[in-house]
Formats: sequence, structure tokens, C-alpha cells
Amino acid sequence: MAQTRSCAKSFPRRRRGKMRRPKPLDDIASATTGVIILLDEAAALSLPQAAQGETMIEPPDTTYHALEAELAECRRADAQIQRKIALLTAIIRIFRETMVCASEEDVARIGLQVAEELTGSAFGFIGELNPQGHFDTTTLSEAGWRACRVPRAEAFEMLRNMPNRGINRIGLREGKSWIINDPAAHAESIDKPAGHPPLSAFLGVPLRYVGGITGMIALANKDGGYTPDDQQDVEALAVAFVEALNRRRAEKMIGELNAELGRHVLQAEAANKELEAFSYSVSHDLRAPLRHIAGFVELLHKRDLAPLDEKSRHYLQVISESAQKMGVLIDDLLAFSRMGRAEMLHTKVDLGRLVPDIVAELAAQEAPERNIAWEIAPLPVVGGDAAMLRLVLINLLANALKFTRPRAVTRIAVGTVDASSGEISFYVRDNGVGFDPQYGDKLFTLFQRLHGQEEFEGTGVGLANVRRIIHRHGGRTWAEGLPGTGATFWFALPKQAEE
Repeated sequence: MAQTRSCAKSFPRRRRGKMRRPKPLDDIASATTGVIILLDEAAALSLPQAAQGETMIEPPDTTYHALEAELAECRRADAQIQRKIALLTAIIRIFRETMVCASEEDVARIGLQVAEELTGSAFGFIGELNPQGHFDTTTLSEAGWRACRVPRAEAFEMLRNMPNRGINRIGLREGKSWIINDPAAHAESIDKPAGHPPLSAFLGVPLRYVGGITGMIALANKDGGYTPDDQQDVEALAVAFVEALNRRRAEKMIGELNAELGRHVLQAEAANKELEAFSYSVSHDLRAPLRHIAGFVELLHKRDLAPLDEKSRHYLQVISESAQKMGVLIDDLLAFSRMGRAEMLHTKVDLGRLVPDIVAELAAQEAPERNIAWEIAPLPVVGGDAAMLRLVLINLLANALKFTRPRAVTRIAVGTVDASSGEISFYVRDNGVGFDPQYGDKLFTLFQRLHGQEEFEGTGVGLANVRRIIHRHGGRTWAEGLPGTGATFWFALPKQAEE
């Protein structure tokens, strides 16, 4: 039996009576749906069994009409269940089969094929609206090509930038699906091009994406015409098709972006090789002349300079100092270049131990009589490259010492501010000469200096290196200050790097 239902309610309750053979039930026995008749809510017999000779109580004739109505309802419910199963199978098929599609056309071909099979359509097409509001046909079913009497090459041209007119535009204009089961008699029907397949029925379902209509699925010539059930089913298929199509487009975009990224990686590797070659050249080819200049000036100083006047000796001193400054600048540039390419070694860095070590090293290089007051707050353990973060702190603390030299008492504070849920900020604050805040961001730019060389020595590379290192850690840098009141230099690290 395909399905067994209790039909006890179809019969009136009656007393247990005499049992007799029923009338022949040949036509009931041939039914595909088995029915159970409950006798006195205790015994049960199926009609096919009864037809084979089982004993049963014969119900009144009126009962058969109620049973027939219930059977019809069962058949309708079964038909709806089978329809839903077919729809879900079709949707699953679209997602499964389009996963391996190599192109958008293949995705559209599968979507159209599934829609035709689900509705029993003879042929159809899927078209997308271009920026001009015309159809660019993504796919036409093979049955449609066979029914078309226009040469395929000519038809391809007709299907590109096809005007949106006739019955095709009805639902697109109104923004909903539409059924026309007598296209020739419809008021908006227009003459078809020569060779166009005849239409006996038409179903159009808009394709939607991000709230707008992007095209439609058009199906034609189902025997007997289309029904609201067909319309609902294809509307559900259209949603699945759009998702599958956009997934393929996203995959294509990702592939293109990966290819572009690969090209950029190759370009970056080539640029790095050029930088390495340049660094080698700077390291050897430029340093060698500087060493010669400094060496010969030193030899001249060791010889008797009595024949030289004061101005000549000054010239030699300038040459010597300039050669030394050029050497320092080259060293800083090489360090800056290497810092952008160096591999980062992530470890746990205890700033609470690192900062006091750096302070001790830098303070030992200052004049003994200098009065320096350090204020170092408790500092956390962070995640990052220990050598790079050490260089950041050396640059910031050395700058604080340098720009506080004019002060009788130098005050330098180091601490943290946990003001954001996503990052933790560190500061180095001093009471030095400060700076004009409108130029604050320039301080982190390569070779940018706000003070002359005669005031404070430097190359303008240190803070640029600080920003580069912090950016490589996913953080940010900024500075605050006023002329004559000191400065505060900040850097922030993401909290996920803190472990």
C-alpha cells in the first residue's frame, strides 16, 4: 500500500452486529491507496484485504461519499508533498551542480534546465538586464535552439542587447512574476521575428539581487499552460539560481584578485631584490669614498698644519664632520630599508623589563652632572618582534633625552593608557623644547626635521623607522606637543598582539 490512513471518523459509531460477507469491492481493491476501516474502535481491516474475502461490517452507502472526499483530499495533500519534494530536489541540484561550473554561462544553463524539467516547459531562456535596460541573453535552452529557425550566428546577435518589449516586459515593469497562457491573444503581444518558435504558453519570473531586478527566467510552451504552483516554484528556483550565479561571480573575482595579488607579490619580490642590490651598492660603493675622505683628512690633521691658515684648517674640519654625518645618514638609511624587509619574529616582550634596561644604557651615555628624573609606570607584556620594539623605544627615549638638554631638570615619563577595547597605547612624555602641533604628523616622515642641525643633531630617519615598525605590528603612531612645553610621543598596539 502506498499510504494508509485512519478513516474511523468517516463511519457512524454502531453496535457490534452480525457479520456477513460484503458486496464485491473489486474497484476498491484496485485502488493504490489502502484504507483501514475501524470496527467498533477495536478491529481493523483494509479494503484490499476485505476484497479478498475478509469479513467486515458493511457501512451505509452515505459513508462511501465521505470516504471518497477524504481520499481526494489525501491525494491533493500527497500531490503537494510530491511537488515540494520535487522543488527541494531541484534547488539542491542547482547548488550541487553549479559548484563545479567553470563559467556563468554554465551556471545559467543548469538553472534553466532545472526550471524546464520542473515545470515541463518545452524551452526557455535566462536573460540579464544590461545598463541600457536591454536583455543580454545568458543562456537559451538546447530545445529552444532546435525550435528556432534563425541561423545560430544571427540568433546570437539578436539575443545580445535585445530590446525589453512585448510580453517580456510585463513582469519586469510591474516587478512580479507573470503567466500568459494565450500569448497570441494578449494585448501586449508583438510580432515575433521570422523563425522565432511559436508560443502557446509563457511564464516569466524576475531575477532579483540586492532589492533590484537584474533579469528574468522565461519559460514557454508547457502542455496545458502554466499554473500558480509553477509560478511559485520557479520564483523559489530564481532565488537559488541568483545565489549560485553570484557565488560563481564571487569565486571568479577572488580568482582574479588572487592572480593580481600574485603579480604584485612577484613585483614586490623583484623590488626587494633591487633594494637589496641598492643596499649593497650603498654599503660598499658609497661608504668606500667616505672612508677615503675621512682617512685623508685624518692624515692631514696628523701632519704639521702650521703652514695652513685658520680658514683652511676650518675647511678640513668641515670636510671631516660632513663625511662623518654622511656615514651616519647612510647607516640610518640602510637600517630603515632593512626594517621594511626584515622578517618579524613574534614573541612575548616584557616592556616592564625592556624599558629600564634601555634607560640604563642611554643614561650612562649622558654627562654625569645631568639631572634626569625618570617616571616609569608598570608596563605590560606584549606580542611582537623584540628587536624591533626595542629599536622603537630606543628612538623615542633617545629623542626625549636629546630635546630636553636645555632643561635644568629633565623629566621623562613612560606609561600606558588602555582607553580602547581594541588597542593599548604607550607614551613617552618629556619637558623638552616641544614642537608646533600643526607639523606633528611630519615628524614621522623620512628626513623631516623641525629643528636645525646646529640646534639638535639627527638625520630625520629615527621616527620614520618608529612608524614603520609599529605599522608592521598593526598599530599606529602620533605625537602631541607645544613649543617650549615638551612633547608626548605615542604608539598603539592591537590587543590581540598582547598575549
